[in-house]
Amino acid sequence: MRNWKMYVLLIGPWFTFLLFGAKSFRRFLPTGIFSSLLITLISELSKSYTWWKVKKPIIPGLSTDITFVFGLFFTLNLWIFKLTYEKVWLYIISNIFADFLFAYPLSTLAEKFKIYKLVNLKRLQLFCLSLSVAGCNYFFHRFVVEKERKG
Repeated sequence: MRNWKMYVLLIGPWFTFLLFGAKSFRRFLPTGIFSSLLITLISELSKSYTWWKVKKPIIPGLSTDITFVFGLFFTLNLWIFKLTYEKVWLYIISNIFADFLFAYPLSTLAEKFKIYKLVNLKRLQLFCLSLSVAGCNYFFHRFVVEKERKG
């Protein structure tokens, strides 16, 4: 299998949901879907502006890297919400830490292992973009999902 790393990154993180709990999964799933749609939109922009290039995507020609959007990003997003929601400072600190790791050491590793390469996007811009997505996710969950849930 030519791009086995991509399949591991897509499927592997989903096994962590065995420890997640069905109630929490249902609670945070709408935000995970919203976030994935937001990242899909950003991926479409990335194709136009050549912000990054995925080396061996599972579906060649598709702008969105489903490996990241529905694998590691999706699961990590739900875990951060489960562990930090209603503790806004912990949510912010967790996202700063996770987004820093993503933008700097993990992007360097991804480039080394030929998973993706940043082209017209600097690591600091990736970090800021990731933090912006985290902020959108929080506000979506807080003011759309929770309002609907309580209303």
